[in-house]
Amino acid sequence: MWSSPENINLPKIGTFSSRITSKHLYIIAFIFLGLLSFSLLITVIVQARKNNNNTNIDTSYVNNNDLCLTRGCISASTHQLRSINSIASSNLCTDFYTYACDGWVKTHPIQSYDVERTILGDIINRRDFELERLLDAPILRTDERSWEYKIKTYYAECLDDYARVPDSGKFMIGLIQAKDTLDGWYLFDNSGADVSQETLLKNQSLYKQMSHIHGDFGVRAVFGIRTRFDENDTSIKRLEFFPAGLTMEVNDYVATDPISTAVSQII
Repeated sequence: MWSSPENINLPKIGTFSSRITSKHLYIIAFIFLGLLSFSLLITVIVQARKNNNNTNIDTSYVNNNDLCLTRGCISASTHQLRSINSIASSNLCTDFYTYACDGWVKTHPIQSYDVERTILGDIINRRDFELERLLDAPILRTDERSWEYKIKTYYAECLDDYARVPDSGKFMIGLIQAKDTLDGWYLFDNSGADVSQETLLKNQSLYKQMSHIHGDFGVRAVFGIRTRFDENDTSIKRLEFFPAGLTMEVNDYVATDPISTAVSQII
């Protein structure tokens, strides 16, 4: 009978796989790792040089399309352009003030009632104008307890001189004539018809009325009282009386020059 031939395993002599040993594998692995490390090192060096070059570039010429176009930026740029004098650009090194500010000086003259005009002053004036505009606007919150009603009402009353002055006069007259307060003004209560100007109607003394004015009302009608440290010895605290009401300094009362003498005669 026919039978299949037997497989005979002959030794593989001279092939590549038979020549590779574990020592060869280790050498190949070390070479591969060395090449990989060298490549990474070169990559890091190149990237570092690129970053260094980017930091040395003038940023004013980078991202030309990244411009500030907000309302504030445009307003500031327009203001700066109006302030400069481009004609004087050739004298930047010798007269920078004329180049940077001459345009603003020409377009912002000093008024006859002002001693100076500055950019900061103009900003303050614009702020005050805006506040006045808001305060003059109609009251939307009509509740008397609302802050808007209180602020705008107070502002309107302060500006209404025609109503404020007569009201203050009525209040003063009522205060003088009230029986529970001064009960008439001792110093000049001779305004009645056919009243003698030599004899006062009220029998109150000057000291009694001064005690009402200064003590009960806390008004500095003629003089004020204060405490201060002595100029020569700071350990001493003294009580001082100073002129009040007439709003002048002490020297204006005691000086003998013609102006002070004329003021004293008028008083």
